[in-house]
Amino acid sequence: MRLLVGSDLHNNARAKAWFCDLTDTVKPDVVLFLGDFITFEPLSFARDVMRDMASFGVPTLVIPGNCDPREVLLLIDQIDGITNLHNHAVQLGDLRFAGKGGSIICPSPTPFEEPDEGFARTLEPLMEGTDVLVLHQPVRGFRDQIVGVGDVGSESLLKLVTVHRPRLVLSGHIHEAKGLDVWEATYFVNPGALLGMNAAVIEVGKRIKVEFKQGNE
Repeated sequence: MRLLVGSDLHNNARAKAWFCDLTDTVKPDVVLFLGDFITFEPLSFARDVMRDMASFGVPTLVIPGNCDPREVLLLIDQIDGITNLHNHAVQLGDLRFAGKGGSIICPSPTPFEEPDEGFARTLEPLMEGTDVLVLHQPVRGFRDQIVGVGDVGSESLLKLVTVHRPRLVLSGHIHEAKGLDVWEATYFVNPGALLGMNAAVIEVGKRIKVEFKQGNE
């Protein structure tokens, strides 16, 4: 199954158009967006992005980011053609996807965050048989490094992943942490920020293959 993954758009109309064009080129089986449609506002831009995503013609799974106001969940549920994966799980073909948006507490307050203690609690009932874990917040120690700061990932998510061992963990949030980590049989991918014209194409079969896409800013 071919996945097209984007994250952290942050109001960038040009990047939105590039991602839509990439969908036509890549021809994915599933599109995933890992949150941060906008930076706090306006909701109208987030609505426009979702309507564009609803036109892709393939299953499109989305979660909110920490910079998205919580009202964005209502928008997701109002638009046919996209699926709200926040605190939900879906089966598509041979793969089970489970997701959670938002982040743990940030140094500067954002609309969609909560303490790390208990952050993974709503995911726990969804994890049995999950192949692909879809997150905005990275797991502690994987694609979560900020230069001069270090690891800023979630400890509670690390405990969850250690127990349930999904094949693929997707996360965004940390724009500079684009890339791939592999721990035992689990692949951790941050596609990079769409804001900077970044995305990832991931083939999930017997093996997992990751290709990073870069557009012109």
